[in-house]
Amino acid sequence: MSNESSSPSRSLKPLYFIAAALFANAGVMLFSHFSSGTPDILLDRAAFAQALPAGNAPQLLGARGIYMMPAQLGPATFGLYLMDVDAGTICVYRANPEISRFRLMAARSFRNDRFLEDYNNETPTPRDVQRLIDNQRQRQAIENRTNQSTVDQTPKPDDNAPDTAPAK
Repeated sequence: MSNESSSPSRSLKPLYFIAAALFANAGVMLFSHFSSGTPDILLDRAAFAQALPAGNAPQLLGARGIYMMPAQLGPATFGLYLMDVDAGTICVYRANPEISRFRLMAARSFRNDRFLEDYNNETPTPRDVQRLIDNQRQRQAIENRTNQSTVDQTPKPDDNAPDTAPAK
């Protein structure tokens, strides 16, 4: 019984710590904003875990660096996805709140996965969709041909018609 009652308070300690850190962060941001008078908070690229370009290369904007997304791994299981765009890897971590730890569940490189066109797909597969599109285009081409007249409809001079030469 005492083990169960200490478990919830034990798991709340990290939450209190996170809440205190968030409040402290908000306070510092508000204080620096009001004291300096600058309208925006400017952060360095390193604050976003963005790789800095080597040498005098221009800084790249967009999909560079490491991205972290929350994940619901099961009905009551949560974790996060960690994706490194530059290395081409994705990792899945499961949160274990009882011991305040993350556990690595899976890691995979997706560099070569990007070149697969049809793997482990349900129907319709990409090949099936391509066949459907080809059949549709063939039907449209046939319909366009049938809507066009096959006989030249422009009037031609009649070679058997009597000459209408002026009378003398």
